[in-house]
Amino acid sequence: MNLRISLLPLLLFGLLMAQSEPATTIPADECAFTKEIPEVQDYMKLVTMTDPYRGNMDAKVTVIEYFDPNCPHCKSLHPIMKDVVAATGKSARFFMIPFVLWPYSVPQAEALFVAAQDGKYFEMLDAQYANQKAGGLSLDELTALAKDIGLDPVQFKVRMEKAQNRPGILARRQQISDLGVRGTPAVMINGKFVDGGSKSLTCITELIKKEAAKIKQG
Repeated sequence: MNLRISLLPLLLFGLLMAQSEPATTIPADECAFTKEIPEVQDYMKLVTMTDPYRGNMDAKVTVIEYFDPNCPHCKSLHPIMKDVVAATGKSARFFMIPFVLWPYSVPQAEALFVAAQDGKYFEMLDAQYANQKAGGLSLDELTALAKDIGLDPVQFKVRMEKAQNRPGILARRQQISDLGVRGTPAVMINGKFVDGGSKSLTCITELIKKEAAKIKQG
């Protein structure tokens, strides 16, 4: 399958609406959810049981991070989110879902789900961030990364060329956009999006703890 098909609508939409968003910092006592994006009541419909996750799957707090592997601000947030998982992994489950901003990010999102077939989704994400560059990574570069993280490069390339995850990636992009998300990284906690100034280890951890305490209290 041609990896370039059906990308023009995505390109036009991305240029008009989506953007990579820098994180700012605020005092810990001002950590908050944004009022710019409506709360999502049925947020569990945004993930599937086949989506890779971190943390405690049985937890009552669900954290979803929307990212683009070529977004520099997503790369900066990535180690922070790892620390958040380490700090609150027992009380929350974490999903990291691609929200592609540019056509050249689509094959990289595909690579994540191909790697996930062998349990290497997060390893592939780490590798893509470590090798992030302007204009994205080529198929050959992604195949080299697959080999580096222990995947069979021949099998990986065959699966990539089939592009079986492409429809789902683009459909999910539309689904996320319909929520009101216009850029990355975007972090949702139980249906509420974290404010731009609260995308820090302190704030995200604090907001997760507050949600967990609220649920415990009933």
